[in-house]
Amino acid sequence: MNRRNFIKVMTGSSSFVLIPSVLSACSNGDSDIWLEGWKGPVAGETDIRWIVLSYAILAANPHNKQPWIVDLTGPTSFELYVDQQRLLPETDPPARQIHIGQGTFLENLELAARQHGYRADIDYFPKGEYDNAVVEDKPVASIELRIDGSIAKDALFESILQRQSNKRTYTDSALTVDQLGGLRNTQIDPRLRLTIADDNALKTELSQIMTDAMSIETSNKMRDAETVTMFRFNDKERGRYRDGFSVAQSGMTGFKGWVAETFFLSREDTEEDSTSFGEQAVDITNDQAQSAAAFGWISTASNTRLDQVVTGRAYERLNLTATALGIAMQPMSQVLQEYSDMADLQRRFLAYLEIPQDHTVQMLFRFGIAEPVEHSPRRSVKDLHRG
Repeated sequence: MNRRNFIKVMTGSSSFVLIPSVLSACSNGDSDIWLEGWKGPVAGETDIRWIVLSYAILAANPHNKQPWIVDLTGPTSFELYVDQQRLLPETDPPARQIHIGQGTFLENLELAARQHGYRADIDYFPKGEYDNAVVEDKPVASIELRIDGSIAKDALFESILQRQSNKRTYTDSALTVDQLGGLRNTQIDPRLRLTIADDNALKTELSQIMTDAMSIETSNKMRDAETVTMFRFNDKERGRYRDGFSVAQSGMTGFKGWVAETFFLSREDTEEDSTSFGEQAVDITNDQAQSAAAFGWISTASNTRLDQVVTGRAYERLNLTATALGIAMQPMSQVLQEYSDMADLQRRFLAYLEIPQDHTVQMLFRFGIAEPVEHSPRRSVKDLHRG
């Protein structure tokens, strides 16, 4: 079996091959350094800033770049900036998705503050909002944490340590009426529009569009190289970088993951010729999309940096809601990316969904039922410190 077909078969199933238990324990599990963040703040931490930031860093973000940096401005205050060393210039040239990732961070932060009896006063772009052509060295938000005995806790906080972007092929189980209702009732900013649909005709069309979009993305060597750069081929890379993604997020762990990474995956070979890597990405995307029980998207009437940040907050709430409801979720936003090769397919996509002219679909994602996967790596929270 060649590398492409092996990876496709191994990641395409929601169940594991029966193997001896001694071999299935090849993953180090939660003892792995890159997973430590998913245990919450380090024991003994008393600084409320680092406590809430320990939850913020667990937010969803594009390619798991973790594009955040903070400037501590006072005993209970700090500013959030885009880390300009962690952009995606090939697949996200205007950094729209990067700014959505700033919003996901802020949503987790606010939920954590509430949980610990603080109100998070968030001031967006306190030194001025910049336009979509640039990423300026200005804070995306300033945050002041204030003790408030009347602040209400939010039940979604309990899902932060479980939330994940699950890239498995989902089972054929449909979402229940209650699950769909719970997703649609997610509280989001009124300037946003959330749509969730599960009719078969739409699922068929969007599945094809998503597959075509991945084919377009991987057809360009520079774009493909940007994705390969963020793929972690083994434990050594996961421990060194503590970001990015790997076969584990598709459900391949233990012995299966070890076999794939030891015998079938190589950074050296992939960087020399990424053709097979791109082809299997298209195949896997097709399987993922076709297995969706439902699709959803978030759109805005305009497309400012603030729109993008607020979209991120809504997406994180939706992902946490899905987690609480026992629903797997994965962003599949390649067709939304703003480079010329994607323009024709994007127009087809927008026309099919009857998106009004000048409106922007900010996020596109799938839902379904699947076993959990291993969490994606996270850096130490102290690595966020601008100083």
